[in-house]
Amino acid sequence: MPGPRPRLPHLLLGAAMAAPLALGVPLRAEPETHAVEPTAACVSCHGLRGEGRSALDAPRIGGLDAAYVERQLMGWRLGHRDGGVDGVGDAMAALARGLRDDEAVKALAVAVSKQQPPALPPTPAVKGGAEAYTPCAACHGAAAEGVAALHGPALRDQDPAYLRLQLQAFRDGQRGTHPEDTYGQQMAALAAGLDDATIDLLVAHIGALRPPLPEPEPVAITASREEGLAAFADIHAVSTHPRCMNCHPAGDAPLQTDASTPHIMGITRFSPQQGQHCSTCHAVAPVGDGQAPLPPADSLWNMPPAEMGFQGRTAAELCAQLTDPTVNGYRTPTDLAAHVEEDHLLITSWRSGRTPPPLSHPELVERFRTWAAAGAPCPE
Repeated sequence: MPGPRPRLPHLLLGAAMAAPLALGVPLRAEPETHAVEPTAACVSCHGLRGEGRSALDAPRIGGLDAAYVERQLMGWRLGHRDGGVDGVGDAMAALARGLRDDEAVKALAVAVSKQQPPALPPTPAVKGGAEAYTPCAACHGAAAEGVAALHGPALRDQDPAYLRLQLQAFRDGQRGTHPEDTYGQQMAALAAGLDDATIDLLVAHIGALRPPLPEPEPVAITASREEGLAAFADIHAVSTHPRCMNCHPAGDAPLQTDASTPHIMGITRFSPQQGQHCSTCHAVAPVGDGQAPLPPADSLWNMPPAEMGFQGRTAAELCAQLTDPTVNGYRTPTDLAAHVEEDHLLITSWRSGRTPPPLSHPELVERFRTWAAAGAPCPE
């Protein structure tokens, strides 16, 4: 079991780390030719679609109002935001200050607002939640959808544990203390009298305000169960191959080489909290004579959530994992096939120069489609 890790109540915007690959917002650097994109730092904590990483206490930022995102980034950039517990916000401030100029901040904010993280289902309603939430509705909306005109961000899809940390930080004087942080000061004043039980009630009610997810469209079964199981046997073989498993380990350390040994530098999924991203050491292209000891990385290299581990999974366990909507991002089997076909990082497994998986990428896509067409049967 891993040891305890620090909690990270950094602000309801780690947004300086949230640009998608296509944005290309450069950080300041001298000389200019050394400018880099903040993409790797972004996805390590906030996910490829801005969905957030609960294990890293990194908030869900995709789809937030662009003006709100920009204001938070400028707060970090100008030093108006608090460092949070143990000064963890200092890393966010450094990233925001490293953005090239205010126009880069604005472009990043717009990119974050256009991200589309998966919709989440509502949590159970709680008695007394509506009454506790009444003072919040004016700025955050009756359904916690956000009120842009009043600078109130959407809350209902945010990670409940993260919301709890933020309310506690406002209450305990760890956030909203800078005189230039007008809205943060307002939140601190409102949170000052909240006890933990009331905070828990508020957080539970906010999750219950999410609209129901639409029912998935029925899928026509066009393949037999036997065909589906045969296809899934190949899916399992690819998933547990080092090219896939090394980034989907059972523990918190990424694995290396075909022997799947733990990362030699002691890197873990929590290393981004200390500013150690894959791209810190791994360039996106070979350097020097092309024989650098470190393999080149993709600019989006990052570890997936722990619940998406493949190492040691039997075929039945992997199938249960892939068909669990709370783990797979509420994807249907058909959605999973599309994800496998289109996912940028997954495709790089066949382009890394290392030993490839036992199937080609098109073959793996075909197996997922067959499995989905058979109704996504799971082996016993």
